[in-house]
Amino acid sequence: MLKILVRVCIVLLALALAPAASLAVPTPYYFASGTVQLRATLDGTTTSVISGPVPVTIPLGGSQVVFDPDAGANGTLLGLVLEPAAPIALDLDQTIVALDSILIENTMLTNAVGATAAVSGLGSFSLATLLTADVSGVFPDTSTFGPTPVSSLTSSAAGSLAVSGDTISLGLVGVNLATFPQLANPGAPDIVVKADFTFIGVVPEPGTALLLGLGLAGLAASRSRR
Repeated sequence: MLKILVRVCIVLLALALAPAASLAVPTPYYFASGTVQLRATLDGTTTSVISGPVPVTIPLGGSQVVFDPDAGANGTLLGLVLEPAAPIALDLDQTIVALDSILIENTMLTNAVGATAAVSGLGSFSLATLLTADVSGVFPDTSTFGPTPVSSLTSSAAGSLAVSGDTISLGLVGVNLATFPQLANPGAPDIVVKADFTFIGVVPEPGTALLLGLGLAGLAASRSRR
């Protein structure tokens, strides 16, 4: 009789827990800090057109991702919003290009409309992104252009999610920020600005569901033993 009662209790407990698991909802995770490293090259080449050290590092402002641990085998990124903390100013090498400098303001990078990214067991993913910004610049003769609203769509940006202790990091590389024609030098290759994003945030508590959703069960277990 005791064994029967124990089995009944186990079944009832399982039934009680099952609805709770199915009620998991996509959750936004906010990143406390981050940077974006910028590279500017001639289209079709690796020739840098930035005057000075590269890449140029810019701090990031408000950034978040929306993650659903129940979508897919290891979870899915449903949304992404990344914003620099200040305007992006690049000093260009006038010996290579016919532009003195460019300024990118009001920059916002999001996932392309309807685009999501399934996360692999190692935390990697690929996501289509859309960038909007206002762009202006200065020519070598000090004449200017802009600000002009631009939208830049990149077909696929490679990303990764990783956990270390109580922090979670997100990286997104190869994002096309903008393409500028050299108006003062018709026929010359366009200037292409690409960015690599890195974000750092605190793992929310309880963080086990997120870690397991990313396929990082070992890390989740190690944190739970502390």
